[in-house]
Amino acid sequence: MTDLTQTDATIDATPSLPLRRGLMLVLCLGLGLAVTATMVRILGVNGWSWAEAGALVCFILSLPWTVLGFWNALIGFGLVHVTGRLGIDPVEAVNPRLVPMSDTSPITTRTAITMTIRHEDPAAVIARLRLMRADLEASGWGRHFHFYLLSDSARPEAAAAEEAAFAAWQAEESHPEELIYRRRTENTGFKAGNVRDFLNRYGEGYDFFLPLDADSLMGAAPILRLVRSLQTFPQVGLLQTLVVGMPSGSFFARAFQFGMRQGMRTYTMGSAWWQGDCGPFWGHNALIRLAPFRDDCELPVLPGTPPLGGLILSHDQVEAALLRRAGIRGARRAGGRRKLGGKPARPARFR
Repeated sequence: MTDLTQTDATIDATPSLPLRRGLMLVLCLGLGLAVTATMVRILGVNGWSWAEAGALVCFILSLPWTVLGFWNALIGFGLVHVTGRLGIDPVEAVNPRLVPMSDTSPITTRTAITMTIRHEDPAAVIARLRLMRADLEASGWGRHFHFYLLSDSARPEAAAAEEAAFAAWQAEESHPEELIYRRRTENTGFKAGNVRDFLNRYGEGYDFFLPLDADSLMGAAPILRLVRSLQTFPQVGLLQTLVVGMPSGSFFARAFQFGMRQGMRTYTMGSAWWQGDCGPFWGHNALIRLAPFRDDCELPVLPGTPPLGGLILSHDQVEAALLRRAGIRGARRAGGRRKLGGKPARPARFR
């Protein structure tokens, strides 16, 4: 979850968040120092060589990920398997700004569901969009959602296949105007530029947007829960779901997916427990408040040449930081509460 503000309301909703972060810092530092001391003793048994010193440096550089992952998993395991048995909802304990699944409040906002595509199989992509649309229609709230297929395909045969498949889908729908296909002739800014083009051209008529990858699939129930949560809590700018992989034919992919399904919920629960309102963004399967994201999260073009200059390719984490920073800055200007739609100085556009 990424909050737009760091207001009194934010702090009151999770009063123990500073304590959680302090405890996490102590746990990580303590375990890191203990493991480093053990490694020093092991490597220094017969004296030190350059190779052993280099191995120790590499070990220390990679250690933070290991230590952080250990505590995330352990805390998450406790939340999922211990607090649940005590009658405490672990999701509610971690994120007080997520409405329960039983919430049936009306949808009063408009959401654009966007899927970016570049040379993927259009039949498979549109089949997933069809399933999502059918599920939303069955929920009774389908009129509040429009679907956008945002293509960056450069090969003429790929573009022709996309246009034909999308036109066939529109022909079968009773509301074809709610299905929009757009292809750029130049993929400026790559995927982030594709999304930015949508925001600038089509974003004015929507409250939220839900970016999807070409292989994404979501049911109506989690989508409606995200929408109701952002409707209920206007200070939340971004809220995302837990992503798990769909079955694959590759053994390696299946083994990886098994690990994700068995351990990802506990690991993510643990990280969300101390990250609170400053969580990361995975780039897709997240509901985003459109206006603040459009106004405050345009990526700058870094000075210099790649790989350290030019366009930012790993855009999602940067966008989360920009959204959070804009919320804090807006809250200070507004005396504690951000007014949605305020526009700070904008960074350089994609060129």
